[in-house]
Amino acid sequence: MLRQRNTGRDDGGAVPTESSFSTRQILKKVDVYPKLHREFKVQTEAGATVSLVAMVIMAILFLSELRDFLTVSKHEHMVVDTSTTEKLQITFDISYPALTCREAHMNAMDVAGDLQVNMHHTVFKTRLAADGTPIGEAMTHVPNAHPETLEPLPADYCGSCYGNTHPSGLTCCNTCDQVKEAFMTSDKTLDDAESTEQCLRERGKEEVDSKKGEGCRLHGSMFVNRVAGNFHVGLGRTFHREGRLVHQFLPGQQFTYNSSHIIHEYVVFSYTQQTRFLDPWGTMSVLPGVFFIFELSAFVVQVDATSVPFTHFLMRVCAIVGGMVSIAGFVDSLIYHYFKKSPSSTSSAK
Repeated sequence: MLRQRNTGRDDGGAVPTESSFSTRQILKKVDVYPKLHREFKVQTEAGATVSLVAMVIMAILFLSELRDFLTVSKHEHMVVDTSTTEKLQITFDISYPALTCREAHMNAMDVAGDLQVNMHHTVFKTRLAADGTPIGEAMTHVPNAHPETLEPLPADYCGSCYGNTHPSGLTCCNTCDQVKEAFMTSDKTLDDAESTEQCLRERGKEEVDSKKGEGCRLHGSMFVNRVAGNFHVGLGRTFHREGRLVHQFLPGQQFTYNSSHIIHEYVVFSYTQQTRFLDPWGTMSVLPGVFFIFELSAFVVQVDATSVPFTHFLMRVCAIVGGMVSIAGFVDSLIYHYFKKSPSSTSSAK
């Protein structure tokens, strides 16, 4: 009786074909990490020493890479400043104990010809008593300080120029600035213009309430062009005419003008302080006052901050681990074969 041999086929599964068996053999040959049975592994003291040294070196290199990854490196270099069209904000906080809020006016000018006369929109004034204590609250310029004492202007209102000719040919001077422009064409002073109906109407509360013997504290901010210029508080009434800043004062006022000041807060990179003594009996070439002159460099220092990307950090860590494992294996193999072939090891083995 003939018996059929078992071919690996059963009712519950398929028999592996010859092609699938050859494919598995090819895949095994591609394996670059051959496995050894435990009984074929040889562990030595030299191999343990190499392993410990390799782990210490890997830990040191890993900590070094981690430090570089967490550190932000900064590179500074000088470039041409291209932001000259942007405005520069300047903040200040200065007290003038001997000047009333009617006399203390902040002005700014620069080499580009930009003038800011009697700034009051962003400048706060606080009246100060003789001992320096504040009187009332800080306030900006509020026109029409006492509207109840002034009659409302009619629709066809035409302010007088008080016998003066306006440089633009206007027949009506409806604002205080227009009155001052007309007064500048005659021998009248700006102090005379301050007493006109237009200027009294526009006078702020901080100027109306100020009294002789008081001081004034100016604080706020201004926006200037990024070019050389200055901001100051000087003697006399200020007015701009034909692109120039005019300070008008009466003869003899320079004898009593006191520009003593207290700077409460300032933040600057570098500064130079200069003081010039003026002889009131001689020819004045410099206007009495306090001038803050600023000069901006044409170059700026640009700081670039860079850090190591996480992918680079991961690649470096993998390179450290793989490189140290390969080098440690090579060193261990070299030491093992050297001692295996040495006569001392051979004699000890016998």
